[in-house]
Amino acid sequence: MRETKSVFTFDEPIERLWSGVTVYEVLVHWLADEVRGRPKVGGDFSWTWKLGLEGDFTTHGIYKKIEPLKELVMEWKDHPADPAGAIYLQLLFEPKGTAQSQLTIINGGFPDGDGSDVWIEGAKEAWDGQAIHLKDFLKQNPDITKFFKKT
Repeated sequence: MRETKSVFTFDEPIERLWSGVTVYEVLVHWLADEVRGRPKVGGDFSWTWKLGLEGDFTTHGIYKKIEPLKELVMEWKDHPADPAGAIYLQLLFEPKGTAQSQLTIINGGFPDGDGSDVWIEGAKEAWDGQAIHLKDFLKQNPDITKFFKKT
């Protein structure tokens, strides 16, 4: 199996970075147009992008592992590269002092062989772009708690 890996440093404390990636009311501001499912081991999630004339694209998965402020692992149920469910996303969070943190994004489980090259390249490009969106969003919104759903 093959994977792509990227490491990003954020000028954010680990708690803000974690919230930016796990609070679904925040995810719609930098990740996808529609996000469903709260992080819970065994819980489902779906992300939808509205692509204009091309229509909507929705992907579904399941939360496999959640270790607050350290690790989040998701597995797709319907990834086009492997509909059997072997494609995963692993996010590793690491504090770097009090005001910085590091996010490692590993997207793996892609089948061996040249046929998955396009998927791996696309995944790396997409997640690298999403990390930039996340950095910008956090920088522009010093108080992301305003997005949290009040219960």
